[in-house]
Amino acid sequence: MKKIIINNKEYVFDITRGTYEGLSTKRRKQYREDLKDELKKQFNDKINDVVKRLFKIQDLLIIKKLPCHDLVYEAKMLYVEGYFYATIALCGVVGENVARMILNDSEITINRSKIIKGKTIFGRLDFVVINKMLINANLIQQDSYKKLEKTRKLRNKYVHGNKFFNNATIKKDAGILLNLIVTTLRSEFKP
Repeated sequence: MKKIIINNKEYVFDITRGTYEGLSTKRRKQYREDLKDELKKQFNDKINDVVKRLFKIQDLLIIKKLPCHDLVYEAKMLYVEGYFYATIALCGVVGENVARMILNDSEITINRSKIIKGKTIFGRLDFVVINKMLINANLIQQDSYKKLEKTRKLRNKYVHGNKFFNNATIKKDAGILLNLIVTTLRSEFKP
């Protein structure tokens, strides 16, 4: 946890509102200035990495009209800012939502006559089951199926894993996962 020193007194970086309100006006002003300086330093220290990561992710403009665009954009910004576990978790959510969206929008024929919406009977199925249904019913391309499966497995590796990974591995997998989601959306929802 970050700490800063004001007038030889140490303060926790993520100061609480109550602690802040307990400071005198002069100390509040000093704290804000020190906090600004610390945040600027943190930002400047990582700006080169942020810019590099920004160019590793595919363009999102083509998927702008999709309902999940905001989530994909948020995942991209998490990745760019260096929040790799959060990127992975959110990409897993997007992957599952995409699979459900495809299934829910599909018409399913049962006994050659009754046509129902997928959402009606498949609402609570697991991600892996939905993926298998999508590929077996030819509702998605083989490549998209593989990407959604890889998305699911990578997400589970981190979210349900029982070990910690080094930052380089997490960063690499987060970038892979984000690009898997973008390319899946591009191939399944052509503009």
